[in-house]
Amino acid sequence: MDQAMLSVVRAVEAGATTMKGVIDATGLSRLKIERALNALEKQKLLVRDGQGFRATGLPKAPRPTRECGSCNACCDILEVASVDKPVHQLCKHWQAGTGCTIYERRPQMCRSFVCAWLQGHLDDDWFPAKSGIVVHFSQDAVNVTVDDDCPDRWREEPYFSKLCEWSLNGIRRIGNRGYATLVVSGVDRFLLLGRTIVPDPTLFGTAFLPLTADTFRFWRAKSQDHLHRLHERIAEIERIRQEFGSCTIPDDDDDDPYPPYRPALLHLSNHT
Repeated sequence: MDQAMLSVVRAVEAGATTMKGVIDATGLSRLKIERALNALEKQKLLVRDGQGFRATGLPKAPRPTRECGSCNACCDILEVASVDKPVHQLCKHWQAGTGCTIYERRPQMCRSFVCAWLQGHLDDDWFPAKSGIVVHFSQDAVNVTVDDDCPDRWREEPYFSKLCEWSLNGIRRIGNRGYATLVVSGVDRFLLLGRTIVPDPTLFGTAFLPLTADTFRFWRAKSQDHLHRLHERIAEIERIRQEFGSCTIPDDDDDDPYPPYRPALLHLSNHT
């Protein structure tokens, strides 16, 4: 059984019964999960029906060696809408000395949730109860939620360098589209582009252009059409760079471009 199948096994054993549940629990792409599900079905270890995914004698998957222990950061920092739990507020169902008082009937999000530290992706500096940072994977993002008591912890080391590394891996991902590294700290939202921090990223996306190996120039899109125009201009900048060896990047005042891009870029770059 390969690693993807094991991850799906763990998710189903934890109570994930839908594709979204498995994606949220594993961080795998839909394609990888579909392949794993097909393989498990062929081995008659899992069935899919109108009720979702059901185990039919799944072998016990190796469990992570780590345990939550005294940590209840996910019950405190994260939002769980199904039990009316706001972000940064300890769940009303958590009781000191007892833990979750509705554990046997906890919602699906809680059943399938496994933080990146518990999965073994991070060292003990990232233990959520110590760091105040909860990291988890979704289908297309590394999600980082920071405790209100230490809102800038994610900017400190060793945390920031690791988040930058993940961000660069997501940007450079080949095959499937990349993934984003998103930070939520109080009411503030950030997108990481390597060591470049994008405050308040928009729902329409962020267009960006590399400046160095780990820094970027970015433009936040105001609409899908705006994002498309930004990408068209970036593509033209890259073509001019290849042709002339350099291209001047337009300044902040020119963040809503309209074609044609090439003449203006050539003039700005003193290329004739």
